[in-house]
Amino acid sequence: SDISTQMAYVAQQQLDGYDAAVQHAVKRKAAFDKRVLKQTPGEVIFCQGQLVQFYRSNLDYTFNAKRKLLPKWSPPHRVTQR
Repeated sequence: SDISTQMAYVAQQQLDGYDAAVQHAVKRKAAFDKRVLKQTPGEVIFCQGQLVQFYRSNLDYTFNAKRKLLPKWSPPHRVTQR
C-alpha cells in the first residue's frame, strides 16, 4: 500500500512536470507571437536567408504513444527562396 502510494505520487509529479513544461511553451509562444505582430502587424513575410521553424499541428491530438514524444516544432530551416 505504501509503495503504491509512492508510485502514484511519482507518476503525478511526472505529469505535473510535463504540464509545467507545456504551459511554459505556450506562454513563450504567446510572447513571441505578440512581439512579431507588434513589429509587423498582419501577414509575416520571411526573407531569403532567415531561419524559420514550423509547428506540426498533426501531433496535437495524437493517441499514439510514440508520436507524443516527437517534438512539435521543426528544427530551424533556412529560407532559400520565396
